Amino acid sequence: MKRKNIAVCVTGYNWDYESRVVSGISAKCAELDVNLLIFATLIHRPELNSNRVLPESVIRGESEIFNLINYDIIDGVIILGDSIIEEKVIFDVSEKAAEKNIPVVNVNDPTHKLFRNVLLSDKKAMEFVVRHLVEEHGLTKINFIGGFPGNLQTEERLAAYKKVLEEHNIPVEESRIAYGEFWKKAADCTEQFIASGDIPQAIVCASDTMAFFCMDCLQNNGYRIPEDIIVTGFDGVGDCEIYKPTITSVRRGFEAAGHRAVEIISDIWNGKETEVDSEVDSELVIMQSCGCVPKEEKHKFDFFSERYGAESASLEFRTYIHAMNTDFAAVKTSAELFANVKHSAEFFKLKKMFVCICSNIERETAELDEETIISSFRGISDTMVNMFSYGSSVPVGKKFPAAELVPEDILNGDKAVVFAFSPIYFKENFLGYLAYEPSGFKGNGEHFATWIMVLSNNTGSFYMNKKLELVVEQLENLYVRDPLTGLYNRRGMSKYGIELLDNARKADSCITVVCSDIDNLKPINDLYGHEAGDNAIVQTARAISKAMPADAVCVRTGGDEFCSVLRSCSDEEIRGILHQIEQILEDYNSSSGLPYKIGCSCGYYRMKASETESIEKIAAFADEEMYKEKVRKKAMRKM
Repeated sequence: MKRKNIAVCVTGYNWDYESRVVSGISAKCAELDVNLLIFATLIHRPELNSNRVLPESVIRGESEIFNLINYDIIDGVIILGDSIIEEKVIFDVSEKAAEKNIPVVNVNDPTHKLFRNVLLSDKKAMEFVVRHLVEEHGLTKINFIGGFPGNLQTEERLAAYKKVLEEHNIPVEESRIAYGEFWKKAADCTEQFIASGDIPQAIVCASDTMAFFCMDCLQNNGYRIPEDIIVTGFDGVGDCEIYKPTITSVRRGFEAAGHRAVEIISDIWNGKETEVDSEVDSELVIMQSCGCVPKEEKHKFDFFSERYGAESASLEFRTYIHAMNTDFAAVKTSAELFANVKHSAEFFKLKKMFVCICSNIERETAELDEETIISSFRGISDTMVNMFSYGSSVPVGKKFPAAELVPEDILNGDKAVVFAFSPIYFKENFLGYLAYEPSGFKGNGEHFATWIMVLSNNTGSFYMNKKLELVVEQLENLYVRDPLTGLYNRRGMSKYGIELLDNARKADSCITVVCSDIDNLKPINDLYGHEAGDNAIVQTARAISKAMPADAVCVRTGGDEFCSVLRSCSDEEIRGILHQIEQILEDYNSSSGLPYKIGCSCGYYRMKASETESIEKIAAFADEEMYKEKVRKKAMRKM
């Protein structure tokens, strides 16, 4: 039986939220032998208390990774809707999945409910905390610090606080309620409580972050926790176990929510009925800040050991990023650009990794045409190019369909796999993506996001510079090239012909100039039109260019006149070149079916480079020889 595949749409790898949910999803998928494909952007929504607005180019570049999802191979989709930076993605993904009858579950996103939702009830979770303070500690003077007035999370947690107080006939006093905006304003709220003179027995905070600021403020004002005032948080973030005293909080069931989302999809596969909304309970985590766990130093060694390990990893990461940016200055090829990402794969303990770049971007310079240079790079291309492999023997440069996600078969092995995909983009250009098999989901989330952003910026700068080089080359060609024939114009001869002359002088060798003139161009124009005349010019230019050595400078000097500058050649070699020009035109005439014949007369002159001041002087002698040839041809036609 073919193994099933579940896709997850998520933003970020913050261990206190997204990674815990994904970890739960991963564990359940492994239990059911289901492949897990994670499509992860790395830029979070700005904090609620921030005035920061994400640029449209960032939102577009991040969100493009969700267009990589191949719904023909996906059997279920889980969206962490609360984390997605662009709301439109939630509905786009669910609609595309619905078209293929693929079940979709939205996790922890009451604002954007879909047909199936897994919810973490903030209201019930907050009740656990307040009941503990009232029923276990017998407290009646309990203050509350919420986030933003009107915010859904704040209002649910505030409602739970009020509900428990009312159930125990404790009056709800508005003076005991303040709003800390989920950030350091919680310290101001705490100062406000202290200044009121009615010191609370406990302060319940609607987030752990606000609890940290609250406790700092209390301790700075001489209050002991929990001896004088109990403080509790909400979320159960990792730092709750590090702060002194450790913080009593509510840990929402993120892993359990991930488990439940996979179970719902599995039930749908098996034809079972499922509820629209499925709630996952939270757990109360008792720590020192409420007094139930005695203060002691038994975790001190672990704390410093953990902190030292984290600092050491951060130092290694900063050193690597510095080296990565320094090395980028010397990068000349795309192979060099991605050569050092092996260190990143090792640092983040990835099992496998591929750097996949859109084929319309990673293309040899010689293949690029004017349309490619002018157009902007947007969106995922149908074909990707593997630019780096780690943990795999797939060669650099291998092309593969984007629908296959990676350049090797990862979905049909002996056991289920977990593979993730994150965008590589620069300004408005989606460049490609990183495909990787993580060894776990805990830790280094911010480092990982920073590294991919640095990689994206370096990649974008590299390809943008290449694009600019091509544009400059195109502009230069417009300046030195004849637009009709593609040969150099007089400016081109001045630039490149002089280079040949200077090199010949240094080598103390000769320089040869061949002058050519189309035979009977005026009659062709008069009888058959200027289009026919242009064709005669183009075909003659083609013959000259094809017959001349690769390093010759071939120039259209006028309407029907051409001049070619060559390194020193013997008379025999020059005569061979002129014969080849004549033969190419004869072959064209015999196969073209046109009512006119194209021919040209050529003359050449060779001179020691040190004996001439300019190309023009040699060209004047070659021109004389060319006219002698023209006269000779006319005389032969009269005979």
